[in-house]
Amino acid sequence: MARDEQPGGPYLEAIQRAFEFAHAQGRACGPAEFLVGIAAGDGPAAAALHPGSGRSVREVATASGPVGERAGYLHMQVQEAATSLAATRGQPVAPEHLLIALLDQGTPEVTGLLSRAGLDPAAVRRAALAAIGAPADLPPIPLPALTPAGTLDRPPLPVADLDARAWAVLRWRQDHLPLGRLRRTGDLRALIHLERTAAWRVADRLALDDDQRHSLVWQHAGQVAQLTARARTDLVGSVPRPGPGRRAQRPGSHQPPRRPGVTVGWAAWFDNRRVGLRDRWFRLRTSWHYRGCPEP
Repeated sequence: MARDEQPGGPYLEAIQRAFEFAHAQGRACGPAEFLVGIAAGDGPAAAALHPGSGRSVREVATASGPVGERAGYLHMQVQEAATSLAATRGQPVAPEHLLIALLDQGTPEVTGLLSRAGLDPAAVRRAALAAIGAPADLPPIPLPALTPAGTLDRPPLPVADLDARAWAVLRWRQDHLPLGRLRRTGDLRALIHLERTAAWRVADRLALDDDQRHSLVWQHAGQVAQLTARARTDLVGSVPRPGPGRRAQRPGSHQPPRRPGVTVGWAAWFDNRRVGLRDRWFRLRTSWHYRGCPEP
């Protein structure tokens, strides 16, 4: 790799081509689309992805159709891994580093696409390693941790995989929601905040990992949303529901309070105070509904 090339130039171009291909196909961009972006360029990585015969990587990817609706968290992981590999070797990040990271990540979409294109992943990896001057038997590179399940566009863990102790407590709460106390939108918002806080508290008491924490919050929020929607159809749509692409935030994780400004600051401060008082008042009004709640 020429050292006088713009650092990251071909790498960024490969990523841009991947997103353009995904957009043209009307689907999300994931690791498989990154292979298309690399193969459409120049250099050793692109050459390694050109089969001697048969269909090209792009043709196979086009025929395969969408490989999944949510894959952003996977391509974020592989980009971090490629950047780390290049930094470890003192090189500007290039398509070859990205290709190695994709192969070591080894998603079914990537391995399946290579197989349908008639490419041997091991041979492709050796070619990419040789291009960056790495030994052919280099062990798989370490991959950064994925974003927790239930954050960004990574799906939450299914209910069957949640901590049984934590979910038992939340199921009890779902069965004892003070649905009869919902009179207005503010009550619904207060209930949602109350239950979100409860889910975080249960996860903290059990010292669960981040996958469990965020998944518990999302799954509990989904159940609460369904129950409240059935009880008060007139309030449906008045409060945003959690969904893909939105991150569950820990209560109290906002920025530290600052001294209010002359105009907007005071309005925001008073609004926060109002919301806090509303939530506390709703909690006091409904505390008897939760008597006997089991401890995790």
